[in-house]
Amino acid sequence: MIPEVSQGVIEFYEEPDGLQLLQLKEVLWDMGYEFVDDLNSEKLDGVSGLIKKLIYMHPEIPVSGYPEYLEELELLDQEMILLFSQVHGMDLVQYGTIQQVERIKEMLLYEDRKLSEIAELFHFKNKGQLKRTFERITGLTPKFYKDIRKRRLKIREESGSGEKISAIKEKN
Repeated sequence: MIPEVSQGVIEFYEEPDGLQLLQLKEVLWDMGYEFVDDLNSEKLDGVSGLIKKLIYMHPEIPVSGYPEYLEELELLDQEMILLFSQVHGMDLVQYGTIQQVERIKEMLLYEDRKLSEIAELFHFKNKGQLKRTFERITGLTPKFYKDIRKRRLKIREESGSGEKISAIKEKN
């Protein structure tokens, strides 16, 4: 029963018995890893996907309320919350905050919204708290992303006018 390991996934050449699985779990635990079977792995992926959907579709739900919200919907229990934390190295609220910042980056790059509006949408106390959280997670300021958007729009605008000039020259 020599398993093949690739990117954190263990594939066995033959099905291990109960004792072998128990020994494997203990060895992994001692090394600082968590043994996650296929069913729990799918559940964890589902939880991650659900959090991302909540951020996009229900920003009115504060990140701090995600664990209770998911429990109320019977999509998550305390055991799964613990497993999520062990596997991801952070709790649901921390994971949700990181995903929120990813969404905020998109908004700064592609939408014309004020930072105070975004802060309110995602339940930050004010834009200062949003800036601090954003910088802590990304190492960059929201202004950096707004400036990228401005440069992108300027380039688009300049290339659009350049196309008109070349079209006029072709007519002559």
